[in-house]
Amino acid sequence: MHKLLAALTLLAAGCATAPSDSAICDGTRHLRAQHAAALAADGGDRSVVTGAALIAAIDAGCPR
Repeated sequence: MHKLLAALTLLAAGCATAPSDSAICDGTRHLRAQHAAALAADGGDRSVVTGAALIAAIDAGCPR
């Protein structure tokens, strides 16, 4: 019984934590720039549109 309670407590604690916005923004800044450049250089029409929308959404939440 104690093991079950401990496992549930650890599971709940892990699910309650949210990733850091700044870590996500800082950690993906270079990758987003590379992706934008690759889309501009050789992306097809559809990938350019979807990639640009993705990058714009992330950039809107990440200060520069």
